[in-house]
Amino acid sequence: MLVIGSNPPSQTSGARTSARVEMAREVLGFESVRLANLFALPSYRSGGLSELGATPEGWLAARVEMEEALSEASAVLLAYGIGEPTGSARAHFREQVAWLNEQIDQRDLPTWWVGGAPRHPSRWQRYTWRAYPNASFTEALGTALSLMSPTDPPPARP
Repeated sequence: MLVIGSNPPSQTSGARTSARVEMAREVLGFESVRLANLFALPSYRSGGLSELGATPEGWLAARVEMEEALSEASAVLLAYGIGEPTGSARAHFREQVAWLNEQIDQRDLPTWWVGGAPRHPSRWQRYTWRAYPNASFTEALGTALSLMSPTDPPPARP
């Protein structure tokens, strides 16, 4: 399974995200998981994309790894977050998501997300706690992970 995240962390190990991604792999029953990102350059927070992503270089560089990972994937989990960068980075972000959606469609890969959106793994527990207050995190995540259907709106709207 391929997980599409936002971008690499600059000041943390990414261990929490990796642990949540591993939990999703287990819940969905895949043998292995690989993480690739929409944007190649690291930032401390996703808000850093507004500045770093103002030019196309980091977006285009990320496509190399995503293409390689997509060619090996049996499924995709969208987990890059529901917020968009601001300024000129927003247009690059939307182009990248449209490109990714096209690549996934061309390969006919089943695509998962949490709670009907490409929520970032750092937000999964908050979402599941609110949506499924009486379930454990693992149980709630299992319920919140759902396959996108052809009638679902695209993850980012231009």
